[in-house]
Amino acid sequence: MRKIAGLILLISIFSSCNLNGSSDKYFIEGTVKNSPAKSIILEKLGLQKITQIDTAKIDDKGFFKMSGVSETGFYRVKLDDRTFFLFLLSPAKYKFDLDVMHPESFSVTGPAESDEFQRAYKALGSAQKEFSTWNMAYRSYAQQGASQDTMAFLQQQLQAAGTKMQAIVLDSAKTAKSPLVAMFYITNAKLDQFPQQNLAIIERMEKEIPNSSYTKDFRAMYNTYQQQAKMQSQAQQQPAADVSVGKPAPEIALNNPDGKEIKLSSLKGKVVLLDFWASWCGPCRMEMPNVVAAYKKYKDKGFTVYSVSLDKDAAAWKNAINALGMTWENHVSDLKWWQSSVVPEYGIQGIPMTFLIDRNGNIVASNLRGPALDEKLAEILK
Repeated sequence: MRKIAGLILLISIFSSCNLNGSSDKYFIEGTVKNSPAKSIILEKLGLQKITQIDTAKIDDKGFFKMSGVSETGFYRVKLDDRTFFLFLLSPAKYKFDLDVMHPESFSVTGPAESDEFQRAYKALGSAQKEFSTWNMAYRSYAQQGASQDTMAFLQQQLQAAGTKMQAIVLDSAKTAKSPLVAMFYITNAKLDQFPQQNLAIIERMEKEIPNSSYTKDFRAMYNTYQQQAKMQSQAQQQPAADVSVGKPAPEIALNNPDGKEIKLSSLKGKVVLLDFWASWCGPCRMEMPNVVAAYKKYKDKGFTVYSVSLDKDAAAWKNAINALGMTWENHVSDLKWWQSSVVPEYGIQGIPMTFLIDRNGNIVASNLRGPALDEKLAEILK
């Protein structure tokens, strides 16, 4: 996966001139309907972390207010762990109307930039919903074995929805009046998909809001992406071993989180899923529940997983293993990212990347995901 995960903030943005032309404070007041909450929390959404900024009591009539000083940027008001209303805060006055039973009716009176973001939020939200609907339909009908005509129609609709969403992102990022709204648009696409467009927004932010933490963090993300892409390109230029179906799986001998070496060859006699992944890889984390399910289903029939991480942060690697429920014992890494010795050996150009290895240590399939992995394991482990 050649990317740093893009920031996807579906938020309500409000940013403008100072209240009464002089104050650098924000002022928020509003009403909350249909909520048992007695207080409301204001949190800042940075690119790296979420920080609590303020709290306010909600009175018996649902009224609350708060004020203070904080950096212009993305924030949310929070009623509980599942109820958020998001926006962009600046030194200005805001009036909220929140209804927990009808979150889509959230309204706010605030600066002019609010209107620009509301259009962005609604346009992208609608496009994302349309894409998700067609994607779910495509997957569902594919599992049911629908006709070729039906699948062709669904694929056409899915592609059209994706093209529409991409056009909204790219066109609106160019024309947005606010640099933060522009960032909102462009980060709804993968950084590695449109690196030049991302760079253009970063350079605009550096010119218009150079001291913003969002500008600095976005630049740092882009620089990391560039470094990663460079290392991956260098790794791809090195000759790889033959890892085609029917060939012996090249040996891997790396350390586990406790510093103990585990060799891939030590698992001969078992059917092994060799899984290249990383804690920072979004698609890897999305696919991992399928790997976990396969392990639980077939571990007593001679199946196991040998997970090779392309992480460089040991803590992030260990935390992801626990968080994702990866309960098998064979976790290894040299913590060298794309400079890992396994990258050229297996010709890795992106992750997740998997190889299914039989009991004799030979490759029988590659990049099996979801139902395909389960079907192949059922076939082998009869």
